[in-house]
Amino acid sequence: MQDPLTVRNSPRGIFCTRTLNLRSISVIGYDMDYTLIHYNVMAWEGRAYDYGMANLKSMGFLVDDLEFDPDLVIRGLIMDKVTGNLVKADRFGYIKRVMHGTQMLPTRAVSEIYGRELVDLRKEDTWEFLNTLFSVSEAVMFMQMVDKLDQGLVPAELGPLDYKGLYNAVSKALFRAHVEGQLKSEIMAEPERFVEPDPELPLALLDQKEAGKRLLLITNSDYHYTNKMMNHAFNRFLPNDMGWRDLFEMVIVSARKPEFFQISHPLYEVVTDDGLLRPCFKANSGENLNIVTVVI
Repeated sequence: MQDPLTVRNSPRGIFCTRTLNLRSISVIGYDMDYTLIHYNVMAWEGRAYDYGMANLKSMGFLVDDLEFDPDLVIRGLIMDKVTGNLVKADRFGYIKRVMHGTQMLPTRAVSEIYGRELVDLRKEDTWEFLNTLFSVSEAVMFMQMVDKLDQGLVPAELGPLDYKGLYNAVSKALFRAHVEGQLKSEIMAEPERFVEPDPELPLALLDQKEAGKRLLLITNSDYHYTNKMMNHAFNRFLPNDMGWRDLFEMVIVSARKPEFFQISHPLYEVVTDDGLLRPCFKANSGENLNIVTVVI
């Protein structure tokens, strides 16, 4: 018998860390950014960092000696906006490792600061989970500016700042709607610079579709950006002039997740290549998910 750990697996193999019987699953939903579209972190988050740092400089912060460090932060960590810390917690919320600014803290210091405190992401005034676009660039900026604050290198004319105030300044500098608009314009102009191609991914979804699964795409990105990125990342790898839209039973853009699954939003149908819309459904509170279920 061949050792499963040494046998070369199919490049389109799908793996799970728990028991999962796909036979009982008829519908599979996907996000786009960082799920179906994989970005070059240095290019994507690095440009967001550049925009944010330019804005911090215009506010009066001293940032000329700083540069983006992609190895400093990864998605999945949690910022403590009150203490200027970056924490790693387990799935129960127990804090395992902590970095203050850009410096790792010893175990004793972690115990003195947090004791048996659990991370509670519902306390948004304290905790910020790094799981969205620009999370990495925002956290790198914040950690570097914490060092500046600790070293007394924040100009006095900016007023007395604590870590929470510093976080607010960083968040304002990296105002997501504005920066996302600037950055996405760059990405649409040069997708090959920002997107890492994966020839096997479109074929993996095609395998699922041909196995009878109904696929959904629900993304917070708008129609024009979604269409441009999916055309670039998927169409060239699909057979027989097939397009990315042919893979999905339903595509929902500008979804505003997680509110999409909880709050009422009117739904519109995209009816032209230019992205013109017409009313489609009006959902009651929390019924967007029910509408998706009915349509598919």
